[in-house]
Amino acid sequence: MIETIVSFAEPPVVEVVAGVAFDGVDPELGPLLAAFWKEHLRSAFPVLEQQPPYSPPVEHFPLGGASSRLSLNLDTFLTPRIWAKSGDGDRVLQLQPGYFACNWRKVGAGGEYDRWPRRRSDFAHYFSLLSEFLATEGGGEPKVTQCEVTYVNHIRPGEPWADLSDFGNVFAISIKPAESYPLEQASIQAEYLMLDQGEPYGRVHVKVLPALDRIGKTPLYVLELTARGAPRSGGAAGALTFLDKGREAIDQLFVNLTTRAMHLEWGVQE
Repeated sequence: MIETIVSFAEPPVVEVVAGVAFDGVDPELGPLLAAFWKEHLRSAFPVLEQQPPYSPPVEHFPLGGASSRLSLNLDTFLTPRIWAKSGDGDRVLQLQPGYFACNWRKVGAGGEYDRWPRRRSDFAHYFSLLSEFLATEGGGEPKVTQCEVTYVNHIRPGEPWADLSDFGNVFAISIKPAESYPLEQASIQAEYLMLDQGEPYGRVHVKVLPALDRIGKTPLYVLELTARGAPRSGGAAGALTFLDKGREAIDQLFVNLTTRAMHLEWGVQE
């Protein structure tokens, strides 16, 4: 069951990524991934792009207190990623030995986010297809070791704010003003723990960055939230459970970190 924590009349989301790192497969899967695309994806994702390999960070929670340090395994995932894109470019599947992700991106001005249940359904469908294909073709059966879900939001000027110096009108984060030195803009980076009975099992990484729109050169704030951690079990069901919890944590943090004025602007309903 997927519970909707927060709904938006006009969500500021421009990209959503649901991904998993996994082991238990042949690290030289390039040809099999190409065959998987040809047999199962080409009709819905006809455009292929090659991207640099991605080495997913791993969250650690050492005894004696949580640490935000991440480990990067640079000895694996050296095969380039394949991006399989839909014709309009708004959906992407990322394929790489040891990593799979399902993206939605707002490519055109008319693009509209189609909500988490659809993103979840697409991830479950295509990851199951990939797992079955690899097991059948002798490539091994993926065992999920790490999950991550990311939401990227572009917060544009409106009634509550007009300039990047209006940070306090957008975010419910206190930045102490200085009378002789007015704020021009601000960026934030923070980590929040995901807890189960007091024990950390995941972490939400939050970034706030000032930016300018590429076309109109108007100001905007980019709010990126990524929930990442290890699932309770290594199959698709365990991955979906973590992704649901990660999306819930992102929803709650988004609301807590932004102002009531912005909630009214977006038509937020809790």
